[in-house]
Amino acid sequence: MRPCNLKQILENMTKIHSKLVCGIFLILITMSFVGNQAFAQTESGDSSLVVVKGVSQDGTVVVTVSSTPVEIHKPLALKISFTDPKGNKIMHENYAITGIQQEGNGITILSNQYAYAANGDDLQVTLALDNPSPVNFMIQLQGSGLPGTDSSTWTGPIDTVGITIGTNIVPEFGSLAPMILIFSLLVVIFFIRRFGIRLSYFDKYAS
Repeated sequence: MRPCNLKQILENMTKIHSKLVCGIFLILITMSFVGNQAFAQTESGDSSLVVVKGVSQDGTVVVTVSSTPVEIHKPLALKISFTDPKGNKIMHENYAITGIQQEGNGITILSNQYAYAANGDDLQVTLALDNPSPVNFMIQLQGSGLPGTDSSTWTGPIDTVGITIGTNIVPEFGSLAPMILIFSLLVVIFFIRRFGIRLSYFDKYAS
């Protein structure tokens, strides 16, 4: 029988331990990454806001709504912006807005038929939400023009743009993070199974 080289076995054990530690460390990093990844609907720089967009049928008006997240017993604070396809603000946009929460028999949480965005932006606040279900907003474009003037002289489309807050939140990294987590688990399982025999061998000679 070959003599037991305890030093070599210890060195092998050190290498095995290092690889196992690296594998476990990778899993912990990945789990932290999955659990804390940011969620966004568009390119909003503020991760606390939900941002959605809609476009008029003729494509000339882009409506962007930046909203606080849907949370029970809290209202939604909305910033509504009107731009052309190039991102230029549309001045003096007249519009109507209605917000209805999907659950609770369609509770109306916002209704303003005479809203006005002087510089292309406007702010609206809903009633407090009774539940965390998504909210459907109907934004009716009425044309661009100064309030109090003849609406027949206003320019721009007369159209309705629908926007929903609370349904289309998608992880920024899609399915990549879960795939990394699964791969990390497989790597650790591989190391444990491969080097389990050597661990038993060491125990045999150490006893």
